[in-house]
Amino acid sequence: MNSEPSDHYKDRVSALDNVVRDCISVSQACAGIRSATGSHYFASVLFTSLCTRAVSIAVLAPYSPWSNKIVEHWDYASIASLTRALLEIRLAFFYLCAEPCSDDEWQCRWNIFNIHDCQSRLRLFSELPDPPEDVSGFQEQLNELQGRLTANVFFATIASNQQKQFLNGNRAYLHPLEEIANRAGVDLHTFRWLYKFLSSHVHGLPMAFYRMGVEERGRGVHSDTEEDYTSLCLSFVVSLLVRSRDEMKQKFGIPTEQDQQSAQADGPAAGGPSA
Repeated sequence: MNSEPSDHYKDRVSALDNVVRDCISVSQACAGIRSATGSHYFASVLFTSLCTRAVSIAVLAPYSPWSNKIVEHWDYASIASLTRALLEIRLAFFYLCAEPCSDDEWQCRWNIFNIHDCQSRLRLFSELPDPPEDVSGFQEQLNELQGRLTANVFFATIASNQQKQFLNGNRAYLHPLEEIANRAGVDLHTFRWLYKFLSSHVHGLPMAFYRMGVEERGRGVHSDTEEDYTSLCLSFVVSLLVRSRDEMKQKFGIPTEQDQQSAQADGPAAGGPSA
């Protein structure tokens, strides 16, 4: 068995390296820009989170320039877990920060997020044998958030049976993730297939460890299966980062490569260069 990765895999690693460095540069360029809206604020938060996950993936990827390793450790399952996390952050970024919608709808989306977050914290800390004293404060906050959402004009247009789900914090998004992914540029069938594949490794389901011996995977060493699935994850991550990077640039008014190429194609202003 050949222990060296293919040129195709090395190209995927190089592509990831380039886009991660570019995304970090964009993130740093936006750091000093005042957030004009809540959407801008969350764009900076979520894009930073995307960069963080992407760096972790780059560190894990074999033959990546992001880490010095004693051995090149192959573990596509861990990369798959991080890839799903990055995908979900990408969808949150698009849904809350990049997709055009009215202010009323944005406020509705944001408050549904707030309720889901508050309810999640309430349920989490209530499971402790000795819950912290401020757990009761989460319930007060939840009541306030529910009142805010109920008063929202856009929320009033949603069917009453769905409203209950949002008010209870059972759903974080107005739409199914696959619909948001499709609008964000991920083909519907691709999303469904990849989400199931990535999730099987997040949860450690039988699909994650069955056939290890047959497919030569899950042992930390190079194999065709390890390389193929790692390449798949890296390619998907690159595509998600590129779209997010371009949307981030547009949101904060940073020229994209296309803008710069258009400016160069236009050439000097009429009349030629000054003497």
